[in-house]
Amino acid sequence: MAKSQEVVKSQEITDFENIIEKIIFKDEELEELKIAIKNFTEGKTSAKELKQLLLQCRARMTEDVTYFTSLFVKKKTQAFLQTQINPSSPRVESQLRKEIEEKNELLETVARRVNNLVSKHNNDNSEEEKKPNIIDGVKEEIDRCLDQIGAEQWIKMSYYDDHKFFVKLYPKLETLYKERFSEKNDENNQDGKEIMVNKMVKLKFPKEIETIIIKYIAIRNKYQHTMVDLSPSHLELAREVFVNVFLYLIVSNLKTEFLSRDRESLYEELANFFSKRLTGNPLFRKEIAGQLKTILN
Repeated sequence: MAKSQEVVKSQEITDFENIIEKIIFKDEELEELKIAIKNFTEGKTSAKELKQLLLQCRARMTEDVTYFTSLFVKKKTQAFLQTQINPSSPRVESQLRKEIEEKNELLETVARRVNNLVSKHNNDNSEEEKKPNIIDGVKEEIDRCLDQIGAEQWIKMSYYDDHKFFVKLYPKLETLYKERFSEKNDENNQDGKEIMVNKMVKLKFPKEIETIIIKYIAIRNKYQHTMVDLSPSHLELAREVFVNVFLYLIVSNLKTEFLSRDRESLYEELANFFSKRLTGNPLFRKEIAGQLKTILN
């Protein structure tokens, strides 16, 4: 008899847990959250909208669990009161006490397990909330950095035709020098200006970038004075300089804490940004994606 009661009790707990789990992990709601998080990572929805949806889900879950639990307790209470009607002997009274103890034990067990389910769900939601918050911070840092270096002008330049691009890259590099150093007080040269190679050396690019910049400058100067034809390799060199300098400016201007902590997120967000902005420019998109992966991965 005791074993039979234990089986019934165990089944009751299992049935109760199954219902609570269905309330907490509602399939259609989880699917809606997945879509919302995907839209957020693609920039189609804001962090505020995603947070509002998560809060709505939690409110719905709390309301449903509370309502069902109250029904469960009410049902058990009614069942208990019915057994109390016209107790006919001390034996019945003893049995009632035993049943009360069992019901209390059952409710305590159920309460503990429901609490575990809710805690697990809240932890899962906390992890989901942390991810959007991290991504949101990375996006803000990338936006700040791109704005600081005037990224839109660089992107616009990448759409120039080959010869215009080759020629315009030179003044673009010179502008970088002017943004950092003033030429007004330069008294080391008769005309108050330094040669371009010295300017690039002063900017202190990594050695591998400085090398290809100087090589480009030499070819550009020869082209400017002799108007020799540009070969495909010359045009390719100009693109290599552009991509390396552009990405160096981005990475070197990102805050150190993001580079040390969120490199993977930075790569994903920057790759997504360039994929969208360079849709009509597959050549640069491919070269930037390759260099970006090397730098941030």
